[in-house]
Amino acid sequence: MKNARRKRLCIMIPGHWSQIMGGSQYQAKCLIEELRKMDRYDIFYLTRGCDPNYTPDGYRLIHYGYPGAGMRGSHRHLFELILLPRLLKRIDPDVIYQRVGCAQTGIAARYALKNRCRMIWHIAHEHDLEPPRISASRLFVYKQLDRYMLNYGIKHASHIIAQTWDQRRLLERNFGRKASVVIPNFHPAPTEVISKNKPVQVVWVANLKPLKQPEIFMRLAAELQHLNRARFLMVGAIQGNTIQKRKYMEFMNSVPGLTYLGPRSQKEVNELLAESHIFVNTSDREGFPNTFIQAWFRRVPVVSLTVNPDRLIERYRLGFVSGSFERLKTDVASLIEDDDLRSRLGMNAQSFALEYFSTRNADKIVRLFEQVP
Repeated sequence: MKNARRKRLCIMIPGHWSQIMGGSQYQAKCLIEELRKMDRYDIFYLTRGCDPNYTPDGYRLIHYGYPGAGMRGSHRHLFELILLPRLLKRIDPDVIYQRVGCAQTGIAARYALKNRCRMIWHIAHEHDLEPPRISASRLFVYKQLDRYMLNYGIKHASHIIAQTWDQRRLLERNFGRKASVVIPNFHPAPTEVISKNKPVQVVWVANLKPLKQPEIFMRLAAELQHLNRARFLMVGAIQGNTIQKRKYMEFMNSVPGLTYLGPRSQKEVNELLAESHIFVNTSDREGFPNTFIQAWFRRVPVVSLTVNPDRLIERYRLGFVSGSFERLKTDVASLIEDDDLRSRLGMNAQSFALEYFSTRNADKIVRLFEQVP
Protein backbone atom coordinates (compact mmCIF):
# COMPACT_ATOMS: atom_id res chain seq x y z
CA MET A 1 0.00 0.00 0.00
CA LYS A 2 1.19 3.50 -0.77
CA ASN A 3 1.80 5.72 2.21
CA ALA A 4 -1.28 7.94 2.53
CA ARG A 5 0.77 10.93 3.72
CA ARG A 6 3.99 10.80 1.70
CA LYS A 7 4.26 10.33 -2.05
CA ARG A 8 6.63 7.77 -3.50
CA LEU A 9 9.01 9.01 -6.17
CA CYS A 10 11.17 6.70 -8.26
CA ILE A 11 14.07 8.25 -10.17
CA MET A 12 15.40 6.28 -13.15
CA ILE A 13 18.56 7.45 -14.91
CA PRO A 14 20.95 5.09 -16.69
CA GLY A 15 24.61 5.31 -15.81
CA HIS A 16 26.84 5.02 -12.79
CA TRP A 17 25.84 6.63 -9.49
CA SER A 18 28.91 7.75 -7.55
CA GLN A 19 30.90 10.77 -6.44
CA ILE A 20 32.01 11.28 -10.06
CA MET A 21 28.84 11.48 -12.16
CA GLY A 22 27.54 12.76 -15.46
CA GLY A 23 25.33 15.78 -16.02
CA SER A 24 21.97 14.00 -15.79
CA GLN A 25 22.99 12.21 -12.60
CA TYR A 26 24.16 15.52 -11.14
CA GLN A 27 20.83 17.16 -11.98
CA ALA A 28 19.08 14.27 -10.23
CA LYS A 29 21.30 14.83 -7.20
CA CYS A 30 20.39 18.54 -7.17
CA LEU A 31 16.69 17.65 -7.41
CA ILE A 32 16.96 15.14 -4.57
CA GLU A 33 18.59 17.77 -2.36
CA GLU A 34 15.70 20.15 -2.98
CA LEU A 35 13.09 17.43 -2.39
CA ARG A 36 14.72 16.47 0.90
CA LYS A 37 14.14 20.01 2.17
CA MET A 38 10.42 19.63 1.48
CA ASP A 39 10.27 16.30 3.33
CA ARG A 40 7.17 15.15 1.43
CA TYR A 41 8.57 12.29 -0.63
CA ASP A 42 9.96 8.83 -0.14
CA ILE A 43 12.65 8.78 -2.83
CA PHE A 44 14.00 5.67 -4.57
CA TYR A 45 16.84 5.88 -7.07
CA LEU A 46 17.31 2.96 -9.49
CA THR A 47 20.79 2.46 -10.94
CA ARG A 48 22.52 -0.32 -12.83
CA GLY A 49 25.88 0.63 -11.31
CA CYS A 50 27.03 2.38 -8.14
CA ASP A 51 30.18 3.02 -6.17
CA PRO A 52 30.18 0.64 -3.16
CA ASN A 53 31.58 3.47 -1.02
CA TYR A 54 28.76 5.87 -1.91
CA THR A 55 26.25 6.35 0.91
CA PRO A 56 22.89 7.94 -0.04
CA ASP A 57 21.51 10.59 2.28
CA GLY A 58 17.75 10.93 2.55
CA TYR A 59 16.81 8.47 -0.20
CA ARG A 60 17.13 4.78 -1.08
CA LEU A 61 19.62 3.67 -3.70
CA ILE A 62 18.55 0.45 -5.44
CA HIS A 63 21.26 -1.28 -7.46
CA TYR A 64 19.93 -3.76 -10.02
CA GLY A 65 23.15 -5.26 -11.32
CA TYR A 66 23.09 -8.15 -13.77
CA PRO A 67 25.71 -9.92 -15.94
CA GLY A 68 27.22 -7.47 -18.40
CA ALA A 69 25.32 -4.46 -17.00
CA GLY A 70 28.18 -2.19 -17.96
CA MET A 71 28.26 -3.39 -21.58
CA ARG A 72 25.89 -2.29 -24.32
CA GLY A 73 24.00 -5.03 -26.12
CA SER A 74 20.55 -6.54 -26.54
CA HIS A 75 21.02 -8.57 -23.36
CA ARG A 76 20.61 -5.28 -21.47
CA HIS A 77 17.07 -4.86 -22.77
CA LEU A 78 16.21 -8.45 -21.93
CA PHE A 79 17.34 -8.09 -18.32
CA GLU A 80 15.81 -4.64 -17.82
CA LEU A 81 12.47 -5.59 -19.38
CA ILE A 82 12.24 -8.25 -16.67
CA LEU A 83 13.97 -6.57 -13.73
CA LEU A 84 12.72 -2.98 -13.86
CA PRO A 85 8.95 -3.66 -13.83
CA ARG A 86 9.47 -6.01 -10.86
CA LEU A 87 11.42 -3.36 -8.97
CA LEU A 88 8.85 -0.70 -9.82
CA LYS A 89 6.05 -2.98 -8.61
CA ARG A 90 7.90 -3.45 -5.33
CA ILE A 91 8.43 0.31 -4.91
CA ASP A 92 4.84 1.09 -5.95
CA PRO A 93 5.61 4.71 -6.95
CA ASP A 94 3.19 7.57 -7.37
CA VAL A 95 5.61 9.25 -9.76
CA ILE A 96 8.43 8.00 -11.99
CA TYR A 97 10.96 10.64 -13.03
CA GLN A 98 13.12 9.38 -15.90
CA ARG A 99 15.93 11.26 -17.60
CA VAL A 100 18.15 10.37 -20.60
CA GLY A 101 16.34 8.91 -23.61
CA CYS A 102 16.77 5.14 -23.84
CA ALA A 103 14.93 1.84 -23.42
CA GLN A 104 14.23 2.77 -19.78
CA THR A 105 12.02 5.60 -21.05
CA GLY A 106 9.70 3.07 -22.67
CA ILE A 107 9.83 0.64 -19.75
CA ALA A 108 8.89 3.40 -17.29
CA ALA A 109 6.07 4.72 -19.51
CA ARG A 110 4.59 1.24 -19.97
CA TYR A 111 4.65 0.53 -16.24
CA ALA A 112 2.98 3.88 -15.52
CA LEU A 113 0.19 3.22 -18.02
CA LYS A 114 -0.58 -0.16 -16.49
CA ASN A 115 -0.38 0.94 -12.85
CA ARG A 116 -2.06 4.37 -12.70
CA CYS A 117 1.24 6.08 -12.03
CA ARG A 118 2.51 9.37 -13.46
CA MET A 119 5.66 9.10 -15.59
CA ILE A 120 7.65 12.26 -16.29
CA TRP A 121 10.38 12.21 -18.93
CA HIS A 122 13.00 14.95 -18.76
CA ILE A 123 14.80 15.52 -22.06
CA ALA A 124 18.57 15.41 -21.63
CA HIS A 125 19.88 15.68 -25.18
CA GLU A 126 18.74 16.91 -28.58
CA HIS A 127 19.77 13.67 -30.29
CA ASP A 128 16.97 11.86 -28.40
CA LEU A 129 14.55 13.96 -30.46
CA GLU A 130 16.21 13.47 -33.85
CA PRO A 131 16.32 10.55 -36.30
CA PRO A 132 19.00 8.16 -35.02
CA ARG A 133 22.41 7.97 -36.66
CA ILE A 134 22.62 4.20 -36.93
CA SER A 135 25.31 2.49 -38.96
CA ALA A 136 25.91 -1.19 -39.54
CA SER A 137 27.68 -2.61 -36.49
CA ARG A 138 27.42 -5.39 -33.96
CA LEU A 139 25.21 -3.03 -31.91
CA PHE A 140 22.70 -2.45 -34.72
CA VAL A 141 19.94 -4.58 -33.16
CA TYR A 142 20.57 -3.06 -29.71
CA LYS A 143 20.34 0.48 -31.07
CA GLN A 144 17.17 -0.27 -33.02
CA LEU A 145 15.49 -1.74 -29.93
CA ASP A 146 16.68 1.15 -27.80
CA ARG A 147 15.21 3.63 -30.25
CA TYR A 148 11.91 1.76 -30.52
CA MET A 149 11.48 1.72 -26.74
CA LEU A 150 12.50 5.36 -26.44
CA ASN A 151 9.93 6.37 -29.06
CA TYR A 152 7.26 4.43 -27.16
CA GLY A 153 8.20 6.30 -23.99
CA ILE A 154 8.08 9.69 -25.68
CA LYS A 155 4.62 8.90 -27.03
CA HIS A 156 3.18 7.63 -23.73
CA ALA A 157 4.93 9.68 -21.02
CA SER A 158 2.46 11.55 -18.80
CA HIS A 159 4.53 14.72 -19.03
CA ILE A 160 7.67 15.78 -20.87
CA ILE A 161 10.05 18.42 -19.56
CA ALA A 162 12.31 20.26 -22.02
CA GLN A 163 15.50 21.97 -20.88
CA THR A 164 15.36 24.53 -23.70
CA TRP A 165 12.97 26.02 -26.22
CA ASP A 166 15.09 24.40 -28.94
CA GLN A 167 14.23 21.00 -27.45
CA ARG A 168 10.57 21.93 -27.24
CA ARG A 169 10.50 22.77 -30.96
CA LEU A 170 12.28 19.51 -31.89
CA LEU A 171 9.83 17.47 -29.81
CA GLU A 172 6.83 19.05 -31.49
CA ARG A 173 8.30 18.86 -34.99
CA ASN A 174 9.50 15.24 -34.84
CA PHE A 175 6.97 13.64 -32.45
CA GLY A 176 3.90 15.86 -32.57
CA ARG A 177 4.00 16.30 -28.79
CA LYS A 178 4.26 19.49 -26.82
CA ALA A 179 6.48 19.65 -23.77
CA SER A 180 4.43 20.23 -20.63
CA VAL A 181 6.92 22.87 -19.55
CA VAL A 182 10.39 24.24 -20.33
CA ILE A 183 12.57 24.18 -17.23
CA PRO A 184 16.25 25.11 -17.37
CA ASN A 185 18.72 23.06 -15.35
CA PHE A 186 19.45 24.32 -11.85
CA HIS A 187 22.40 24.33 -9.49
CA PRO A 188 22.95 25.41 -5.90
CA ALA A 189 24.58 28.81 -5.59
CA PRO A 190 28.39 28.64 -5.45
CA THR A 191 30.01 28.43 -2.04
CA GLU A 192 33.67 28.50 -3.14
CA VAL A 193 35.88 31.55 -2.76
CA ILE A 194 36.15 32.91 -6.30
CA SER A 195 39.71 34.04 -6.93
CA LYS A 196 41.03 34.86 -10.39
CA ASN A 197 44.78 34.98 -9.93
CA LYS A 198 47.34 34.64 -12.71
CA PRO A 199 48.27 32.75 -14.80
CA VAL A 200 45.09 32.62 -16.85
CA GLN A 201 43.57 29.12 -16.62
CA VAL A 202 41.75 27.79 -19.68
CA VAL A 203 39.68 24.74 -18.72
CA TRP A 204 37.98 21.90 -20.62
CA VAL A 205 35.71 19.50 -18.67
CA ALA A 206 33.98 16.40 -20.09
CA ASN A 207 34.54 12.71 -20.61
CA LEU A 208 37.14 12.29 -23.35
CA LYS A 209 35.20 10.63 -26.18
CA PRO A 210 34.59 11.38 -29.88
CA LEU A 211 31.31 13.28 -29.37
CA LYS A 212 33.11 15.79 -27.12
CA GLN A 213 35.99 16.24 -29.61
CA PRO A 214 38.73 16.63 -26.97
CA GLU A 215 41.44 16.60 -29.64
CA ILE A 216 40.28 20.08 -30.69
CA PHE A 217 41.11 21.46 -27.24
CA MET A 218 44.47 19.67 -27.34
CA ARG A 219 45.21 21.30 -30.68
CA LEU A 220 44.06 24.66 -29.29
CA ALA A 221 46.48 24.35 -26.37
CA ALA A 222 49.30 23.39 -28.75
CA GLU A 223 48.72 26.38 -31.03
CA LEU A 224 48.34 28.89 -28.19
CA GLN A 225 51.23 27.71 -26.03
CA HIS A 226 53.22 30.78 -27.12
CA LEU A 227 50.88 32.79 -24.85
CA ASN A 228 52.96 32.32 -21.74
CA ARG A 229 50.40 33.93 -19.44
CA ALA A 230 47.98 31.00 -19.89
CA ARG A 231 47.84 27.36 -18.86
CA PHE A 232 45.46 24.77 -20.29
CA LEU A 233 43.74 22.12 -18.15
CA MET A 234 41.65 19.08 -19.12
CA VAL A 235 39.33 17.21 -16.75
CA GLY A 236 37.45 13.98 -17.42
CA ALA A 237 37.64 10.22 -17.77
CA ILE A 238 39.11 8.83 -20.98
CA GLN A 239 36.56 6.60 -22.72
CA GLY A 240 36.76 4.34 -25.74
CA ASN A 241 38.93 1.43 -26.77
CA THR A 242 42.60 0.99 -25.94
CA ILE A 243 43.76 2.54 -29.21
CA GLN A 244 41.58 5.64 -28.67
CA LYS A 245 42.78 6.05 -25.09
CA ARG A 246 46.42 5.76 -26.13
CA LYS A 247 45.86 8.31 -28.90
CA TYR A 248 44.43 10.85 -26.45
CA MET A 249 47.22 10.33 -23.93
CA GLU A 250 49.96 10.65 -26.54
CA PHE A 251 48.43 13.87 -27.89
CA MET A 252 48.08 15.41 -24.40
CA ASN A 253 51.61 14.44 -23.42
CA SER A 254 52.98 16.09 -26.56
CA VAL A 255 51.67 19.55 -25.61
CA PRO A 256 53.96 21.25 -23.04
CA GLY A 257 51.38 23.79 -21.80
CA LEU A 258 48.59 21.26 -21.32
CA THR A 259 47.85 19.43 -18.05
CA TYR A 260 45.48 16.48 -17.82
CA LEU A 261 43.90 16.18 -14.35
CA GLY A 262 41.86 13.01 -14.94
CA PRO A 263 38.29 12.51 -13.67
CA ARG A 264 37.13 14.81 -10.88
CA SER A 265 34.00 15.04 -8.71
CA GLN A 266 31.51 17.88 -9.19
CA LYS A 267 32.86 19.51 -6.03
CA GLU A 268 36.41 19.38 -7.37
CA VAL A 269 35.31 20.74 -10.75
CA ASN A 270 33.55 23.66 -9.05
CA GLU A 271 36.64 24.43 -6.99
CA LEU A 272 38.75 24.41 -10.15
CA LEU A 273 36.32 26.72 -11.97
CA ALA A 274 36.32 29.16 -9.06
CA GLU A 275 40.00 29.86 -9.78
CA SER A 276 39.81 29.56 -13.59
CA HIS A 277 39.27 32.25 -16.23
CA ILE A 278 37.98 30.67 -19.47
CA PHE A 279 35.89 27.57 -20.14
CA VAL A 280 36.07 25.90 -23.56
CA ASN A 281 33.52 23.48 -25.01
CA THR A 282 34.38 21.59 -28.21
CA SER A 283 31.40 19.19 -28.40
CA ASP A 284 29.69 18.40 -31.67
CA ARG A 285 26.29 18.67 -29.93
CA GLU A 286 24.85 18.45 -26.43
CA GLY A 287 21.70 19.01 -24.40
CA PHE A 288 22.37 21.83 -21.97
CA PRO A 289 25.87 21.32 -20.55
CA ASN A 290 25.90 21.55 -16.76
CA THR A 291 29.49 22.71 -17.10
CA PHE A 292 28.28 25.93 -18.73
CA ILE A 293 26.21 26.73 -15.66
CA GLN A 294 28.99 25.72 -13.27
CA ALA A 295 31.40 28.01 -15.13
CA TRP A 296 29.00 30.96 -15.32
CA PHE A 297 28.16 30.71 -11.62
CA ARG A 298 31.88 31.21 -10.95
CA ARG A 299 32.41 34.16 -13.33
CA VAL A 300 33.97 32.09 -16.11
CA PRO A 301 32.94 33.05 -19.67
CA VAL A 302 32.34 30.13 -22.05
CA VAL A 303 33.91 29.81 -25.49
CA SER A 304 31.92 27.16 -27.37
CA LEU A 305 32.81 25.70 -30.74
CA THR A 306 29.18 24.99 -31.70
CA VAL A 307 26.91 24.34 -28.69
CA ASN A 308 24.70 27.34 -27.87
CA PRO A 309 21.33 26.31 -26.36
CA ASP A 310 18.58 28.83 -27.12
CA ARG A 311 21.41 31.15 -28.30
CA LEU A 312 21.89 32.29 -24.71
CA ILE A 313 25.64 32.87 -25.06
CA GLU A 314 25.16 35.53 -27.70
CA ARG A 315 21.93 37.02 -26.35
CA TYR A 316 23.29 37.64 -22.86
CA ARG A 317 27.02 38.05 -23.63
CA LEU A 318 28.15 35.03 -21.67
CA GLY A 319 31.18 34.31 -23.86
CA PHE A 320 31.63 33.42 -27.53
CA VAL A 321 30.27 30.87 -30.02
CA SER A 322 33.12 30.37 -32.48
CA GLY A 323 31.82 28.04 -35.20
CA SER A 324 35.28 27.10 -36.50
CA PHE A 325 38.65 26.14 -35.07
CA GLU A 326 40.38 29.28 -36.32
CA ARG A 327 37.72 31.47 -34.74
CA LEU A 328 37.90 29.40 -31.54
CA LYS A 329 41.61 30.10 -31.38
CA THR A 330 41.04 33.83 -31.94
CA ASP A 331 38.28 34.04 -29.31
CA VAL A 332 40.27 32.21 -26.63
CA ALA A 333 43.39 34.25 -27.37
CA SER A 334 41.46 37.52 -27.08
CA LEU A 335 40.11 36.53 -23.66
CA ILE A 336 43.56 35.47 -22.48
CA GLU A 337 45.02 38.82 -23.52
CA ASP A 338 42.15 41.15 -22.53
CA ASP A 339 41.61 41.14 -18.76
CA ASP A 340 38.81 43.73 -18.89
CA LEU A 341 36.81 41.85 -21.54
CA ARG A 342 37.21 38.59 -19.66
CA SER A 343 36.06 40.21 -16.44
CA ARG A 344 33.01 41.87 -18.04
CA LEU A 345 31.83 38.66 -19.67
CA GLY A 346 32.44 36.75 -16.45
CA MET A 347 30.33 39.19 -14.42
CA ASN A 348 27.55 39.09 -17.06
CA ALA A 349 27.61 35.31 -16.90
CA GLN A 350 27.40 35.09 -13.14
CA SER A 351 24.58 37.63 -12.86
CA PHE A 352 22.55 35.85 -15.56
CA ALA A 353 23.18 32.33 -14.24
CA LEU A 354 22.26 33.09 -10.63
CA GLU A 355 18.84 34.22 -11.83
CA TYR A 356 18.16 31.82 -14.69
CA PHE A 357 19.53 28.56 -13.23
CA SER A 358 18.61 28.90 -9.56
CA THR A 359 17.16 26.09 -7.47
CA ARG A 360 13.76 27.78 -7.82
CA ASN A 361 13.52 25.79 -11.05
CA ALA A 362 13.13 22.65 -8.93
CA ASP A 363 9.73 23.94 -7.76
CA LYS A 364 8.46 23.77 -11.35
CA ILE A 365 9.35 20.07 -11.53
CA VAL A 366 7.69 19.41 -8.19
CA ARG A 367 4.45 20.95 -9.50
CA LEU A 368 4.29 18.11 -12.03
CA PHE A 369 4.91 15.59 -9.24
CA GLU A 370 2.00 17.08 -7.30
CA GLN A 371 -0.45 16.31 -10.13
CA VAL A 372 -0.46 12.62 -9.18
CA PRO A 373 -3.99 11.22 -9.62
